[in-house]
Amino acid sequence: MVKPIDMSLVENALAGFTIPPQPDVLLRIKQEIELEDPDINTIAALINMDIGIAGFTLKVVNSAYFGLRRKISSIEHACKFLGLNRVIKLVTSVVLRFTLSDGRSDPFTLKLWNSAMNVGSAAMLIAQQLRLGSDCADDCYSLGLFHNAGISLIQAQFPDYAKVLKVGLSNQMLYTEIEQRYFHTNHETLGYLIAQAWGLAPEIINVIANHHNPDAVLLSTDLYEKRLFAILKLAEHLTGEEASLFDVTLEQEWQQYGEAVLDILELDEMQMPDLGDYLLQNGVENHYHR
Repeated sequence: MVKPIDMSLVENALAGFTIPPQPDVLLRIKQEIELEDPDINTIAALINMDIGIAGFTLKVVNSAYFGLRRKISSIEHACKFLGLNRVIKLVTSVVLRFTLSDGRSDPFTLKLWNSAMNVGSAAMLIAQQLRLGSDCADDCYSLGLFHNAGISLIQAQFPDYAKVLKVGLSNQMLYTEIEQRYFHTNHETLGYLIAQAWGLAPEIINVIANHHNPDAVLLSTDLYEKRLFAILKLAEHLTGEEASLFDVTLEQEWQQYGEAVLDILELDEMQMPDLGDYLLQNGVENHYHR
């Protein structure tokens, strides 16, 4: 397991920020699913209470990312067809977007969530292609959606966030270095606190807390954490996350740690074009196909 986060860093990073609590609808859904015999109709009714969340969930379910041959017409249908656990993880991600966006529709906010969707979908597809199981694929999707959630909190207070990051990254500064210098916080720690408050799995929380600290994760003795981290980094690279968010193409982390990431997944550069083909077939544009 990755070394526990330093709580003094948490206190410093949290100064001036409020972590949104897990919404009541998610708590009620999780209470229902923990019953010995959870009722699909009850869970679907809870999701349908918010038309926006239900509609966006169905939009994602019917997107190319899930590769379904027939259209899912209702939340009840989605729960029966995809399974409760998968739908609830998806709904959690959708609620996160609605909660943190808080009605904002500026260009960077839209970029941030579109990028998160691309990374999450790519991560899920990579896990599927590597035959790591549906639970791992769903965790990878949640990780992709949540990993940059802390950015939304910073950007809400500092509208020049994207411009500052672009200049810093172009000068080969590190994410945490830039954020600490100019905003006195960092999105890894804020993301860790959000993921913890929203009840994500410990492995996902640990990776979010260290996704710009590769050395810490690579030293972990937990193979699942290392795989989640490696898939996230590969998904970021293949979808061009830095370029889409900040118009920067240096990818310092990939240049330094890309080989180690591929080693964890038992992949090599020769396999990347085929993986890019698979992503494109499932609706995700990537490094090899634009």
